[in-house]
Amino acid sequence: MNTNHAQFPPFKSDLIKHFGYLSFHLNLINTDLIGIRLVASGEIIVITYRANRKTGFIYEGEKLNSQQVFHVYCDVPDTFNELEIYENQCNQEKQRIEVLAPPRDQYVFINETEIRKTKIKRLASTIINQK
Repeated sequence: MNTNHAQFPPFKSDLIKHFGYLSFHLNLINTDLIGIRLVASGEIIVITYRANRKTGFIYEGEKLNSQQVFHVYCDVPDTFNELEIYENQCNQEKQRIEVLAPPRDQYVFINETEIRKTKIKRLASTIINQK
């Protein structure tokens, strides 16, 4: 798939630099967020996939109305694996969309042990710095 890694989605390093930490809600675990940029307007609709199945969308822009956003959501394939075919079909005559997918190295695998270690290190660092 010809994916672009521009301003969306942000890279881990950019998020850490901006926020100082990364947070997530457990309901979003194993959810892929794929941006669909409409070339004509520059707007991005985020399509959510879980286990290769389309599950929803997020739109934070202002140029599109709810019907236009829902039309894009309905037009996008129901499975993640069909995105490359969809992108090629949409762009046969002229480029209409860009599929914006995160680079594979932007995924982080977390288990409870890693979370606990981080909390313990931060707590120890905080205690030492307070003395």
